Amino acid sequence: MIVRSLLAHIAIPADDANRRRMERRTLRLDVDARSADTESAVVIRNLSRTGLLIETDAAFAVGETFILILPELGAAPARVVRNDGKRFGCEFLSPVPASAISAAMLKGAYNDDVDEAGEALAGVDLGEVGEPLRSNPYLFAMLTILFTAAVLLFIIALTSLNFS
Repeated sequence: MIVRSLLAHIAIPADDANRRRMERRTLRLDVDARSADTESAVVIRNLSRTGLLIETDAAFAVGETFILILPELGAAPARVVRNDGKRFGCEFLSPVPASAISAAMLKGAYNDDVDEAGEALAGVDLGEVGEPLRSNPYLFAMLTILFTAAVLLFIIALTSLNFS
């Protein structure tokens, strides 16, 4: 028996300049943001543990820090790092927990109408983002039948037991 050692090489892709530190999730979630002198309604367009893309009518400046109110987390401080009209690329001052991302994804709807400017600013390839789950009446009917059959078998098994 010949034993060979396995060698691996991990290379950084050539197009690493456009890659993010963390995977961003596309969504549409309306939340509040509070800066030093104002409170504004913002729409989160994409979100990761380290940053997000927001859309708002507020006039945020690059470098400005604000507090974002996220579901199940509460206050999350963030800083504007770039802007494109009403869209602002932001970074969190400290990474948010993965549970906060999950809570935001549950509360926010999938955003399938991101325009080209938003997609370019977000750095998100919409082809890589999963489609939202759609209800399937056939699958629902089959699961209902299986569940009903399991309950009936349980009842039959329970009644056939001898209790002595």
